[in-house]
Amino acid sequence: MMPRILTSLVAHVLVLAGGAGLAAGEAAPLPFADTAFPQQVQHRYTVAEGLPSDEVLYIAIDPAKRIVVETTQGTAYFAHDRWHTDRPAPPATMRATVIDRRLGARLEKVAGLPLELRDVARHADETAVAADQGLYLHDGQRWRLVLPQAGSTRWAPVDVRAVAYDADGRLWFAAPQGAGCRLAEGEWKLFTGENGLPYNNFTCMTTGADGSVWFGTTNGAIRYHDGAWNFRQGGRWLLDNHVRDIAVDAEGNAWIATAKGVSCIATMPMTLAQKAAYFEDEIEKYHRRTSFGFVNPAVLDTPGDKSTATPRFTDNEGVNSGLYLGAVGLAYAATGDPVQKKRAANTFRALAFLSEVTQGGTHPAPKGFIARTIVPTAGPDPNPDFDLDYDIGRNQRDTLWKIIQPRWPIDETGEWYWKNDSSTDELDGHFFGYGIYYDRVCETEAEREEVRRVVRRVMDHVLDHGYNLVDWDGKPTRWGHMSPDDLNRNEAWVAERGLNAYSILTYLSVAHHITGDAKYRKAYRELALDHGYGMNGMTQPRDIAGVGTHGQPDDNMAFMNYYHLIRYETDPKLLSMYYRAIQRHWQIEQYERNAHLNFVYAACVQGKTRTDQWGTDDLSLPPQDFAIAIDELRRYPLDLIDWPMSNAHRIDGMRLRGHLDQKPASGHHRNGYVYPVDERAEVYWDREPWALTSSGDGTRLREGFHYLLAYYMGRAHGFLSPEQDEQ
Repeated sequence: MMPRILTSLVAHVLVLAGGAGLAAGEAAPLPFADTAFPQQVQHRYTVAEGLPSDEVLYIAIDPAKRIVVETTQGTAYFAHDRWHTDRPAPPATMRATVIDRRLGARLEKVAGLPLELRDVARHADETAVAADQGLYLHDGQRWRLVLPQAGSTRWAPVDVRAVAYDADGRLWFAAPQGAGCRLAEGEWKLFTGENGLPYNNFTCMTTGADGSVWFGTTNGAIRYHDGAWNFRQGGRWLLDNHVRDIAVDAEGNAWIATAKGVSCIATMPMTLAQKAAYFEDEIEKYHRRTSFGFVNPAVLDTPGDKSTATPRFTDNEGVNSGLYLGAVGLAYAATGDPVQKKRAANTFRALAFLSEVTQGGTHPAPKGFIARTIVPTAGPDPNPDFDLDYDIGRNQRDTLWKIIQPRWPIDETGEWYWKNDSSTDELDGHFFGYGIYYDRVCETEAEREEVRRVVRRVMDHVLDHGYNLVDWDGKPTRWGHMSPDDLNRNEAWVAERGLNAYSILTYLSVAHHITGDAKYRKAYRELALDHGYGMNGMTQPRDIAGVGTHGQPDDNMAFMNYYHLIRYETDPKLLSMYYRAIQRHWQIEQYERNAHLNFVYAACVQGKTRTDQWGTDDLSLPPQDFAIAIDELRRYPLDLIDWPMSNAHRIDGMRLRGHLDQKPASGHHRNGYVYPVDERAEVYWDREPWALTSSGDGTRLREGFHYLLAYYMGRAHGFLSPEQDEQ
């Protein structure tokens, strides 16, 4: 039997997944129980797995319970993970042969006009037929044309594409008008985009023993179950988006026929903890870069083939490493697993090296300057890709762009190229990771002292250079400005004013917390109060201009900073400013279904209130947004390959209008939220979730630490319980 806390969670999640809005329900208590849920994944079958041809026309389940297909080159059945042709599948099982000529002739005579029959289904004494001129039923005695009605809405469906009976004997049909289900005689429920139907150019339909209904369309597959719609489109789920036929086996797995083979969308029980273990294993297999073990996305030499993965450097090694350090640091706090402590210690060492590699060598930088990333000199020289022409081109598009050559100096050992022109993005990642590592992982004075040493080195660089990151050329980097002269008096920095103000306050707060040195607190209070930095961050125009506006990476960095800034602060005046900042920011971000930001927000303000001249606000994360976070973690796909995907053709969404920097090809579900993570291309918490299309080509493998960060944030702060057995 399902425990009460999970029952409550599922009630919330089903409403959200069905797109019916955010109806109030019983609030699930914390922590949420990590019990098993159905995880979906695609298995791909082509001629390489024994199909006679990738051109699959029909698929069905034969009397022996085998999955059978008809292709342009013959039939086959599935057994032992392969397709076999030694005992051909009976043609009578195929959908194309179900509609015989005699049935068509009889129905045409009744209808009084020529009919093109598309599908037929039988249940008990009733026969349902989908035809180009309508939906017809035969009750054992006579034929009749059906006009489904729900309340005051009555349809006269034409061009009916498919019919089926579900596990409870309810009749379903699919037509361009939408889909319909007969609940009882004369009582129908009709579905369009307004109440959750994702798309309506149907090609086929089938039902499963679990009560699910699957629809094939010309651009994706749709599953309906217990009031919830799931849309499956793109290479993550389908070999080809034009679905020709579907069969559902006894386990609820959907076998989908396409022109490029068979996609099986299989379901397996999984807990959130098991998913975390899966991504941890994937990172070790495919995403470790250099002897320091930096975690990065990988490039696939062969699209979709993870065995050809090679991890590549990114400009934001500091951000990625800091986030990953946060994830494994929180993992150690939640689990006590020594493997997680080792990962955290290794990642801290890698981060620390980024502020060491810049010293000495061909172009030494001031002490404490951090590199963006490193690559070994034993490999190709990266400078030709970042030469003077590169700088000039960037400068023509951005007149503040800094021309500095070389962009990749060599360190004093001669072993590493390091990339310069670092930004506050990198510092945000460093200090997010430093704070979690110091608080959650370090257990000896020697471990803590090592963190203090690194934090002092980096923080003193910023202080010594007037709140700027200063490169080997003695000048501030393009994105390394944090001084009052820039943020308060230079119009070129108005967009970054709020974000950079809270960034430098966070670095100083973390430095004071870790080292205990009063000079950091003194500088912090001067900036926060005398120079108005506490106020600056209360209105961050670049980040919170409205839903769908650009700046998701900035949003992520802001929440990384809130996490330490709020939790370390004790001054009521400053806390009031920070509470206002994070509350206003989260009120925009809540529509992005972002599990990480939801948990950061709750970690900072759960149970807190803020009072101003307008009254007192409860800042706590609403129960439905905890449910969204859990739902998003459960939906988070196992396949993190950058496949092309599109939601632009869906009828259950709305386009953003293109103002306030919103991109024209952006939109969201009708309930106001972005599409769930398993139905959109973007799986990073700091990238664009509003985009309706993606241009992936299957050659980039994302690293799953974004899932780990949100999951272990929830675990460490008591929002999620450890893995539990189903009760």
